[in-house]
Amino acid sequence: MKNSFPRLLQKFRQLQGSPASLAQGTAVGIFIGMAPLMPFKSVLIVVITMVTGGSTVAALLVCTILCNPLTYVPLYYLAWLIGNLLLSGRASWETLQAAIVQVQQVGMIEALPLLGQMGFDAGIVLLAGGCILALPPALCSYPIALRFFGLLERKRSEKHLLNAKNEAPAPRSSLKD
Repeated sequence: MKNSFPRLLQKFRQLQGSPASLAQGTAVGIFIGMAPLMPFKSVLIVVITMVTGGSTVAALLVCTILCNPLTYVPLYYLAWLIGNLLLSGRASWETLQAAIVQVQQVGMIEALPLLGQMGFDAGIVLLAGGCILALPPALCSYPIALRFFGLLERKRSEKHLLNAKNEAPAPRSSLKD
C-alpha cells in the first residue's frame, strides 16, 4: 500500500502521447470517475476521448484510481447531497420515509409504481449532483495535467538529445603527415 502512489506516478510518466491529449484524457477520467455513472464509465470514456481527441489510456487510468471501493460511498453520498440541494424534495429522507410507510400500508405490489418513480428520482438527483461534483475537479485538472505532461515531455526530449550527443561518434582528426 505504501508504494502504490509512486507506482501510479510511474504509470503516469510512462504514458505516451501529446501533453494536450494526455491532459484531456486526465480531465475526462476525473469527470467520469467522480460522476455516478457506474455501469457506463468505460464506454463513456472511450466515446468521449474519441470525440475530444483525449488519451483513452490516461482517462481509464485516472478513472480507475478514483473509482475504488474506498471512494464509492463518499462520492455517491456527496453526489446525492449536492443533487438533493439542487433538486430539493426529489429524493430526500422524508420522501423515502413516506414511501416506506406507503409500502407498509398498501403492500409491495400496489407500491411498485411509487418505488419506480422514486428510483427514477434518485437517479436524476445522483446524476445532477455527481456532474456538479465532478465538473470543478475535471476543469482544474486539465491545466495541471497539461503542465505535468509538458514538463515530462521536455525532460524526455532533453534526455533524448543528451543520449544522442553521447552516442555520436567522435569526429576524426585529419592529421596529415
